[in-house]
Amino acid sequence: MKHHVKDQQRTEAFLKRHGLHLTDLTGFCFMQRHIVDDQKHSTANLYGPGVLTLHLRSGQEKALILHVRHHPTSLIRGLVEAGIPFLNLEAVKRDTSVAQPTRRYQRTSLYMIWQFALFLVCLTFGFYFTAQTAQPYRIALALPFFAGGLYALYLLQARFCHVRLDEEALTVYSVGRSTRYPYGELLKVNFDFAREANATHIMELLDADYRYRLFYIGRTPRRSLNEITQRLRHAGVDATCSLNDEKKHYHDVYHAQ
Repeated sequence: MKHHVKDQQRTEAFLKRHGLHLTDLTGFCFMQRHIVDDQKHSTANLYGPGVLTLHLRSGQEKALILHVRHHPTSLIRGLVEAGIPFLNLEAVKRDTSVAQPTRRYQRTSLYMIWQFALFLVCLTFGFYFTAQTAQPYRIALALPFFAGGLYALYLLQARFCHVRLDEEALTVYSVGRSTRYPYGELLKVNFDFAREANATHIMELLDADYRYRLFYIGRTPRRSLNEITQRLRHAGVDATCSLNDEKKHYHDVYHAQ
């Protein structure tokens, strides 16, 4: 792999902030829950996207959550380039004897309909106040509505994805766009619950260049995720699913004990 100086700098700076150095590490796990307490819903356990567990030479483990501001892609590349073993990355061989029919996994989302209605209402009021007159206070009244409309549009594009599988690729769909990932370019895929109250489950994706992507797949049926995981593994992708499909969210004790 081509050496990326910026990736190494970001990795070393990130570790330094946590009192660590590359020489302190014996390996790392990424896109995997960190379970230290068998009791369900223990606050000591980490779940959801961006969980990075560092294995130290002292025998201890240090679990961290990577957010966008931490540049997850650079950190994972930096660790790999430094020769730190990626402990939970499994080489999965494609099973050519299993057919991969084209199927789109999607469901209706009432929350998405609400967001679309909010987008239209904000846009309508924004243009209404703008068209009334050019007086500054009218424009000032319109700005919050335009801002609300842009935020609703962002949520529509980012929080309501669904997936399709075919013979050659995984495709992620959201409002107005789609992204195709051939199976041969995928290293690892993980499904888990989201930590946000209004986003029930997510899909993490790591491609062959260690580029990290996070998708909120709210329009993908939760009960289909185990099937999707098995299909990805048959296609030669290291795919895991950490969800209990009887629960609506991680802290749900009503649907399943």
